[in-house]
Amino acid sequence: MESNNWRLYEGYPAIDWLTVANLSVMVVQEQATEWNHDDWMQCGDDGGLSGPDLRAWEEFFTQPLEIGRNGTWVNGRHRAALIAASGARYVAVADPRWQQG
Repeated sequence: MESNNWRLYEGYPAIDWLTVANLSVMVVQEQATEWNHDDWMQCGDDGGLSGPDLRAWEEFFTQPLEIGRNGTWVNGRHRAALIAASGARYVAVADPRWQQG
């Protein structure tokens, strides 16, 4: 079941942003760093994502949601709006203050 019907363009596939956002929080809480593409995609598969939902999941790896140090969007502003419209309270984002130790 999709969490919103709003689409950017006619014919743009509906994505269950609520499920994608919730899964992102769950997996990042378990493992915050050291992801590779294959493992990330396997988590999406294991989380029940497929089709457009899995492609949206992949974008969280290839183009993560990013907020800059000054609090403005660096990447993902439009996806974040769709996620908010879905009712998601949390989503994983790239932290500009994070430094690999």
